[in-house]
Amino acid sequence: MQVDAVLVAILGMVASLAGVGLGGMVTRRTYVRQWSRERLTSACLVVVSESSRLQIALNKYRQGSDRPDWIVWNEALATLTLTAKADLVHAAVSIDEAFWRTTHAIETDQVRSADAWDSERSSIEHARLMFINLARRELADRSDVVTRIASRPALPAAHEADAGRRGTSAVKPTKS
Repeated sequence: MQVDAVLVAILGMVASLAGVGLGGMVTRRTYVRQWSRERLTSACLVVVSESSRLQIALNKYRQGSDRPDWIVWNEALATLTLTAKADLVHAAVSIDEAFWRTTHAIETDQVRSADAWDSERSSIEHARLMFINLARRELADRSDVVTRIASRPALPAAHEADAGRRGTSAVKPTKS
């Protein structure tokens, strides 16, 4: 009878230890998954915000300002490369490619007019939208598609020049 009691006690301890071990593994897996998701969310947010900043900086570069600073953008791409699935990385690289093409076009004087800038801007925004929609699908399981980024519409060249002289991108409509 004592052997049965010892056996039951040993089986109880083994079951308890197994439960603690399995619980620890499940907790660790959940923690790692949550940590990875938070890193991915953060990386996606930086890609979206930096791509917006660089798009604005490229327009200013086209108008004679200094060349944009690419450091934070490159860090965002590196972080995303380490945390995201391949399709999201490819979408971010497409934004980067649009930036390179636009920078080259600016530096070779192919983007002088507002119409030329609108074309370049459309290329960048298309790449950004592709990234945003993939990120929404990955992070929020959203199947609906965003079709426009919150940005000012193209303005006629005369308004753009006037806005540039005032140091603002907003032009107030005049009453007729």
